[in-house]
Amino acid sequence: MNTRTSRAITLALLTACSPHGPSLDTRTFALKYLRGPDAVPIVVPYVYTDRPNGKGVFSVSDNAITVRETPDNLDKIARVLAEYDRPRPFVRLTFHLIEADGATSTDPAIRDVEATLRRLFRFQGYRLVAEGVVSATEKGEVTQALATTPNPYVLSASVQRLAGSADSPTVELNVRLDAMRGGNFRTTVTIPVGKTAVLGNVQALPHGRTLILTVRPELLTTSD
Repeated sequence: MNTRTSRAITLALLTACSPHGPSLDTRTFALKYLRGPDAVPIVVPYVYTDRPNGKGVFSVSDNAITVRETPDNLDKIARVLAEYDRPRPFVRLTFHLIEADGATSTDPAIRDVEATLRRLFRFQGYRLVAEGVVSATEKGEVTQALATTPNPYVLSASVQRLAGSADSPTVELNVRLDAMRGGNFRTTVTIPVGKTAVLGNVQALPHGRTLILTVRPELLTTSD
């Protein structure tokens, strides 16, 4: 090994082991769609807070995150934030409140789910008594009144998480249905987008009739 190569290697080792640590810069990343707390788990893998010399640090506000790290890691953070800091799609949720009773006729309004109801339950007939259509983004919550007689209901739903691939996404929902005159139903469920899910029996009605709640989630495009 020649002298010039030996000196270059020695200089590189000394630089890597320098007690002063790596060179750090500070950069603030403005967030358009992500909230600051939601950006933290995305950024943390690139912030080396346990580095012996020159620890990485970050601070968060509601619409920005400031990071002190190496220029290379700051560039990585910029790329990953650009991937995630995008408009969140809206999820349209179509709820059907269905009465199960002794009717033998079918209801065209619930044709897509009636076969499933007959597999799950042993009622003779079903009819739609109320429909609620709401839209929310991930982490969003919406509420709608359902004008059913004799007992009105208030429907609350929150989109906890959108997951899965672009061609087969799923939605995690928290759903609550409160009767104005007492009684409530609540559940958490994960549903494939575009599929109707039967959430369960809500409450027995007079004369032995039962209400059943279903939901169908759909992703909205900018043209919807």
